[in-house]
Amino acid sequence: MAGIGFKLQKYFYKDDLVENAKGTLYSVLISSGPWLISVLTIAFISLYAQMNIQVTDLFILKSMICYSYAASLIIFGAIEMPITRYIADQLYKNDNSTFKSLYFMLVIASCLLGTSLCAGFYAFFPELSFTIKVTATMFFCSVLIIWISMMFLTAAKNYHQVVLSFIIGALVSVLACFYVGKDYGLTGYVIGYCFGQYIIALCLSICVFKEFKGLDYLSFEFLKYFKKCRPLIFAGLFYYLGIWIDKIIFWGGPEGEQVMSLFYTNRYYDTAMFFSYITIVPSLAIFLVQVETNFYKYYSFYFHSIEEKNNLNILNENIEDIGFSIQRTLMNLIKIQLGITLLVWFFAEEIMDALYLPSMVVSIFKYGVIGAFLQALFLICNIILLYFLNERKVVFHYFLFFLLNLVLTYVSTKMNFRYHGMGYLISSFIVLMLSLKALGKHVNQLNFFTFMSQPVER
Repeated sequence: MAGIGFKLQKYFYKDDLVENAKGTLYSVLISSGPWLISVLTIAFISLYAQMNIQVTDLFILKSMICYSYAASLIIFGAIEMPITRYIADQLYKNDNSTFKSLYFMLVIASCLLGTSLCAGFYAFFPELSFTIKVTATMFFCSVLIIWISMMFLTAAKNYHQVVLSFIIGALVSVLACFYVGKDYGLTGYVIGYCFGQYIIALCLSICVFKEFKGLDYLSFEFLKYFKKCRPLIFAGLFYYLGIWIDKIIFWGGPEGEQVMSLFYTNRYYDTAMFFSYITIVPSLAIFLVQVETNFYKYYSFYFHSIEEKNNLNILNENIEDIGFSIQRTLMNLIKIQLGITLLVWFFAEEIMDALYLPSMVVSIFKYGVIGAFLQALFLICNIILLYFLNERKVVFHYFLFFLLNLVLTYVSTKMNFRYHGMGYLISSFIVLMLSLKALGKHVNQLNFFTFMSQPVER
């Protein structure tokens, strides 16, 4: 699924500063667009909302948005990888005739599931108006549609419209909140922000329809992939659970605050971690353009050599090229990201002061910055392992990340606030070490794993 990465690389082949800048901007927006633009949008809206609504209402708005993203990602994680695998296989066969019908089915299923979950969840919020509940439910369904659309558009080459969709949606959210929020308070801000997300979902859906124009027939073949690629269900599920479990624990921890009914928050931990994640945007952008495409080139050479029935020496040379490409691109990524991480770490106190955040956030932010860097690295290692179909090892790594983050974060809540965030850092470090070891072993024994994993015909 390296289509967008290959398309973006053309910007970096030229010795043109403007073209390189455009490529970097597109890489950042495509690799981190939904999350980054959403964070910036919420930040702008929050700054403006402080002048118009009570602090409690502002936290209700933030909690509603945060809970929706967390729940939607965890749900989406269970279907993301099997469906992506199906899409990739169909594209390899030059057959996208079932994509539009598949997209319709996923959207309908997501809306039904999202509506059911929200109806049950918001039943515990008698204080909220019916309008807010309906709008929040539509927002949750829209977020699910956004994730589904991005899964399809990973294979698309028209990334200009993808970027434009998020920019338009963000602007609509901000403007709608400015004009509606000041007159209608919390209800206005909920409607304003959510309306922008509806626009994003609509624009991305249009992009999908433009990219895959045929609607030849209805097919349920994709369901076989949930059985065929069962480990991938748990890989996505455990990864997103691992990302959110430390936040959930801190919401209910000693420093957590009940906003309303089932809405909880931990303003210090949440704020520090959100800013920590922003620091790894360069890693995600570099991976999209350089790591995936450079690695994929040699990966393709290796399997093409097998199809051509080349001799063992050529296969071994291809394996050396694969190992060298992984090592080179990872080292380039580490050099750039490590420099950014260390710079942010050393100036953490000044950054938090500039954002008018209390001193207790500094230690959490420092742990978060390093932990996010390590998480980005182990994510990349495991994505490469998925190319080699080492799915069980990836499931193990992601489950371990979830389990360690759960246990160590819970332990840290019983300790002094200076240790908050250390559980996430240690979890990321342990999983990174295991991921690097597994990746090195797999590449070194690639011939064995490739040929011995094939079914034996009787």
